[in-house]
Amino acid sequence: MWGANPFSIDDNYAMDVQDLTASHNWYKEKLGLKEAKLEREDDSGRPFVDLQISQDGGILTLVELTGGTAPKPEHVIFTSNHLEKTRAWMEGRGVTVEPVTNDSGGNQFFCFRDLDGNRIEVCKEPG
Repeated sequence: MWGANPFSIDDNYAMDVQDLTASHNWYKEKLGLKEAKLEREDDSGRPFVDLQISQDGGILTLVELTGGTAPKPEHVIFTSNHLEKTRAWMEGRGVTVEPVTNDSGGNQFFCFRDLDGNRIEVCKEPG
């Protein structure tokens, strides 16, 4: 179907996860993300990994939670010019996705959840 990712990460996001290794593997397998080649330290001192689609795109940082702490909800948005194709691409990789919908501003989007239940929106802006 699609070889390359049919969506992009246009901003930098940090998201809490329970099991960094499992989440890292899920994002690589299901969404085709790759480890970013950055040298930095996280201020919290918790283990983390930076993921991206391409060198010139945004970064999704997964940060491991400590001892049973629940993830904080974040509003993570990926973008795509082809929502239905992106949705089908994700479904084909085993990601459970919601139907495409519209918001009051005319944006089209669908959502999915990762291993920890983090809700991620894939949006196509009007225009």
